[in-house]
Amino acid sequence: MRNLAFGLLFAVFSFASQAQPYVGQPGKDVVWVPTPEVLVEKMLDMARVTKDDFVMDLGSGDGRNIIAAAKRGARGLGVEYDQDLYRVALKNAQDAGVADRARFVLGDMFEADISAATVLALFLLPDNLQKLKPKFERLKPGTRIVTNGFPIDGWVAKETGTAQGDCGSWCTAYFYVVGESNAN
Repeated sequence: MRNLAFGLLFAVFSFASQAQPYVGQPGKDVVWVPTPEVLVEKMLDMARVTKDDFVMDLGSGDGRNIIAAAKRGARGLGVEYDQDLYRVALKNAQDAGVADRARFVLGDMFEADISAATVLALFLLPDNLQKLKPKFERLKPGTRIVTNGFPIDGWVAKETGTAQGDCGSWCTAYFYVVGESNAN
């Protein structure tokens, strides 16, 4: 019995220690660096997110973009490749009381079906944005895309915004609308 209790305690401790993300945590196509909360809000403001939106985040990490959108009444879906970050996002949505509107799936951002999105809120490296650009171009006209830190190469942002407050190196967001002259 004692060995069983020790085994269970070890398993719980192992899961808890593995489930804690850290800045710079390597992933499949990215390293995890969370978007500062002040910039998350700025990005959602720029995209004019409302209760009528379906917001998606590719490489959603701890879920902060989707959870913040859900707090505004929107529905959202985060796609995350890392199982530990996925679990953290689920817990964060539950803790925030928005698990009914903020969903998360384990998956590859390059394979994700983004066609239902009205807004994409993203923090991706330029190479990843470039690889995803053909998918962005096939989105319904009027779909809004807002990115943290890096513009979409070859597109002209409709708006560039800077967050005020504690945002460290990540204070700039770029806003695009699919099908407008700024997204060619």
